[in-house]
Amino acid sequence: MTMTVMAEETKEKLFDRELSWLEFNARVLAEAMDPTNPLLERLKFIGIVSSNFDEFFMVRMASLEEDESGKISKIRNKAYEIISRQNDYFLNTIIPELEKAGIVRVPLQALDERQKEYLKNFFRKELFPVLTPIAICEGKPAPSLVNMSLYAVAGVMKPGRQQEEFAVIEMPKNFPRIVTLPSESGYPFILIEDIVSLFASELFVGCEIKSQGLARLTRGAEMTFDEEKDEDFAKVMTEALRMRRQSNILRLEVSAPEKMVHFLKRELNIGDEEVCRINSWFDLKTISHLAFVPAFPELKRPSWVPKAVPDFENADDLWDLLKKKEVLVHHPYDSFDPVVRFVSQAADDPDVLAIKQTLYRTGQESAIVSALARAAENGKRVTALVELKARFDEEKNIKWARNLEIAGASVLYGVAGYKTHAKACLVVRREPEGIRRYLHLSTGNYNEKTAQLYSDIGFFSSNEELASDLSAFFNVITGYSEPVSFNKIEIAPYGLKRKLLRLIRREEMRAREKSGLIIAKMNSLVDPEMIDALYKASQAGCQIKLNVRGICCLRPGIKGLSENIDVISIVDMFLEHSRIFYFANGGDEEIYLSSADWMPRNLDRRVEIMFPVESKENKGELIDLLKLYFKDNVKAWRLQTDGAYLKLEPGEHRKFRVQDYLCQKAAEREDQLFKSAPKVLKPQKPK
Repeated sequence: MTMTVMAEETKEKLFDRELSWLEFNARVLAEAMDPTNPLLERLKFIGIVSSNFDEFFMVRMASLEEDESGKISKIRNKAYEIISRQNDYFLNTIIPELEKAGIVRVPLQALDERQKEYLKNFFRKELFPVLTPIAICEGKPAPSLVNMSLYAVAGVMKPGRQQEEFAVIEMPKNFPRIVTLPSESGYPFILIEDIVSLFASELFVGCEIKSQGLARLTRGAEMTFDEEKDEDFAKVMTEALRMRRQSNILRLEVSAPEKMVHFLKRELNIGDEEVCRINSWFDLKTISHLAFVPAFPELKRPSWVPKAVPDFENADDLWDLLKKKEVLVHHPYDSFDPVVRFVSQAADDPDVLAIKQTLYRTGQESAIVSALARAAENGKRVTALVELKARFDEEKNIKWARNLEIAGASVLYGVAGYKTHAKACLVVRREPEGIRRYLHLSTGNYNEKTAQLYSDIGFFSSNEELASDLSAFFNVITGYSEPVSFNKIEIAPYGLKRKLLRLIRREEMRAREKSGLIIAKMNSLVDPEMIDALYKASQAGCQIKLNVRGICCLRPGIKGLSENIDVISIVDMFLEHSRIFYFANGGDEEIYLSSADWMPRNLDRRVEIMFPVESKENKGELIDLLKLYFKDNVKAWRLQTDGAYLKLEPGEHRKFRVQDYLCQKAAEREDQLFKSAPKVLKPQKPK
């Protein structure tokens, strides 16, 4: 068989990655357009779609190369089609509903005298001093416009001139884009670009303004640098970030007269295909901040407060608890407080000798980072492996990594050639019986904010074999230690993929003998080798149930190949982020948690961890959880053989929404916890 034929066969069996990603965002947009969701909840989803497309153009479009099939054009057109659908829905449905509720963008011509006076003072005293009109002149190099910044574009005519000339004004990012107006009722507001338009004449004194428009450009965000050669990696990353600001323009969003558009295309050296004409408001990501305005509770989904974890609430001694049992926490249903408590208590405990931790994305004001700094100041040996290549968090990570260094921590900047995506914390403690190690592993980041929005599983243990593995893991990524044969865990880019392939092949053999079952939950499924292994297992009769939130390149339902594979995707109020893998193994069930999706980047180019959950109680809890996701008939979509997704409907069955169910169960556990707690006197308020 020729390589060409093999390539064609592979192509027929796999969906295109980018088109699958676009299908995912079409599902997110469907949430924004679902009338059963409250208005401001739909606006949040509009913002998510907008943010996702910004990243898509910066990252994925930047990495693609045009081929004879016109792939880039096809992907770009599909993206623009979804963006257009989003903008139309925002204009025709969201805006009228907002206005009906009293959340109104006031037209310039409708401003009353008090509002005009307020805006005039705001413009002259605060905004005007920071605005800088920049002329774009024919025959001179175009100014370097900033990625993702919104620009007002003005066409001006100087006295005695016959030709219109153009200038841009960047909207300052250190001002809120949404400016609330004085009013007796409702929530009237104006956008910062409206204010600039209203007072544009004060920026071009002596000129006549002939035309106005708005523009926003997207540059590629991929960075290249030599990790092996440079000693100060933070300095290298800082330079790479500077170079990113000069990268190629991949999209120009514009709302302006055609003459102005033509001028911008020529001066910025971009073609028609990069131009995205906007008939709506720009940057709906920032517009979605309206979803968080005070009041209007009737327009919002009731806010969810993560619930207390009984094991931790009942434990006076954290270390004693973890000697007795392993504990699972399921965020955001369970509070993130146990994770913060684990690191904070380690920082303050005089018997703790060392803390080792990976950090990928943390919050702006991170209690975890503060605890690590405090531990270092307390004289403990703190080793923090900080991944500076966490895309779009690079600058923030550099800043607090420096703060950790100042506190006395040993800060390492990842593994050369790989992105460290593993989530792990190891605490070393001196006890009467000798040295004991405690650990936390997770499918999600050490980030208090996203732990309220992302669905992830955290795992606490003092299992000596796991702790020994984790010590060896840190030696591999922080020093020169070669990857070892682990007792329980597997890590990428070394043995994790091989382990998964063995588990799938074992299930294939079980299916040939009697029966096989694989249930897997992940964010993305792209890796061709993993998909091929699943196809072979399916051909052997193994039943395969996949919960893949985002990209899925596997094509289910092909007769003789993947007819035993079912793929669903759930898009709901929390971002499904956990990775859980179950293998029936002829009744001797095995279940694993991981930081890794089944993608080449995770399995081959990142440092990841997969670990087993072995206690009967925790294993049963995770198996039950996986099965619940396949009961959802409200927020679940099923992938069809042609690549389309079909929204599942309850029909005659009772409605079941897995995230609502998990919220309910977490609330019931907390209620039961506090009902059974001994009654105590309420603390007196300080005088």
